[in-house]
Amino acid sequence: MNFIFHENGKLPKLAWCAVLRSGDKNMHVYHGSGVETRDRFFVEGAWNGDFEKGEFAKSCFFMGSGGSLQESDSNHMVIFATPTHNMERLYTVSVRDMLYISNSLPFILFMSDLRLDPEYLDYERDFNTMMLGTESYKRYLPLADNNKIRLHYYCNIITDDSLQIREEDKARTGPFVSFDHYYGSLMSALDATIKNAQSDGRKIKYGMTATISNGYDSAACAALARDFGCETALTFNMPEKYADDNGEDIAQRLGYKNIVKRSADAYMTNERLVEAEFLSSGELGSEIVFSAFENEFRGNLVFKGNYGDEFWEISRTDLNRVMRCTKAVISETSFIEFRLRTGYIPLLPVSFGATDWPSIHRISTSEEMKPYSVGGSYDRPIPRRILETRGVDRNMFGMDKKGAGFNYRYDNLRRIRRRMAPASYASFYSFYRSNKRKGLNRYIRWFQYLWQAKFVYINFALSLLGIPERDIRIRYDALSSPGAPSYLFNWGVHEMLKRYDSSFRKGQVL
Repeated sequence: MNFIFHENGKLPKLAWCAVLRSGDKNMHVYHGSGVETRDRFFVEGAWNGDFEKGEFAKSCFFMGSGGSLQESDSNHMVIFATPTHNMERLYTVSVRDMLYISNSLPFILFMSDLRLDPEYLDYERDFNTMMLGTESYKRYLPLADNNKIRLHYYCNIITDDSLQIREEDKARTGPFVSFDHYYGSLMSALDATIKNAQSDGRKIKYGMTATISNGYDSAACAALARDFGCETALTFNMPEKYADDNGEDIAQRLGYKNIVKRSADAYMTNERLVEAEFLSSGELGSEIVFSAFENEFRGNLVFKGNYGDEFWEISRTDLNRVMRCTKAVISETSFIEFRLRTGYIPLLPVSFGATDWPSIHRISTSEEMKPYSVGGSYDRPIPRRILETRGVDRNMFGMDKKGAGFNYRYDNLRRIRRRMAPASYASFYSFYRSNKRKGLNRYIRWFQYLWQAKFVYINFALSLLGIPERDIRIRYDALSSPGAPSYLFNWGVHEMLKRYDSSFRKGQVL
């Protein structure tokens, strides 16, 4: 088996799609300019190992995706690796005698000449099944003309020229026995990953930047980044909600030399339909606000605090579910296409050791961590210890859970219009009008949806009257709105398909 690479400077920098014909010993890989290629592997990302060995599939801490050739006496295989977190995924689809594998949903749809089913209402719901964990999510999405596409999370995918695929488990870190053991293992993994990303053998050497707020997770991860020489911290200072969550004071205390402050509403003036990027991965746009830092993300390892709700929160008790993905985490999957185009690698320290979550929780609740526990429903001793031992006063962070971003899930057209840039809304509205569904089924679906979501809307109405909102747990399989929000994912994919189409000349691909 051999790789034949086709670099295309018009593609998103880190996007790739591998194509294999049955019985062929050559796998064609179409990719953007930021994908690193060697005879035996290709990769977009970094891991805690020697870059030139290309052993990211064996890594327990891999941020990115890629493929590598594996040979034995009797077989020649290709192993494709997802990241060691479940915020991103790989896709596979077979069409006649061809197998397609990609890190981008729009790219693989373009290459395989397949399309979404315009009448299907449950794409968001299907993606949300990842909240059940890596063993129970919905593995196939329906497409037009009775086709389907497979999703792969937190695994390696093995195939050969027979086009059969199977998954294998990722490497594990092993349980942690104390804070020092966990912390030392984490710092070692971060050190090796940064060295990998800055290897002399790379055509792109990644710098570092960190997002920061006055919550627990991003502040602690920014503290770790500072230890490795990161000098740029990014925080929101507008509008009011974000001003209250500004991490500037903590960044100054940590010694950051360059603190970039932006408005979370900066995307509202864009004319490039950036919203389509954040709506084309199956989640309705929760990370659009981070497009404000596009220039600072580009070409960098971006330290972020994702997964703090899952792995650092002391109140978590469901320790039997491996890599459980809650509502908070699934909302953060929307950045995928933006990342591939911009060309950065998210570095997620909290995801380290995810499959050994029970041991991390035992450390959080251990006697040695009692001095760093403040009680209440927002209590995370591990990040508190990381920050306080670096001189950050305990009253500066972790006082109130806020979070960044929003979601279009419960919006109507009027509200979507208020939360989109004018050019983006004009494009979306045109798509909505041209593809509007008809028939009795939509009325039945509206009734089912409103019954499930009634408490969300009651909460919203009470908030308008100044009555505090109640905490409402939404089931992972709650129906998606059959109204305007149900067109957002389809519109995002539609716009991204046009971008991929414009990247190729006719007849340029298999």
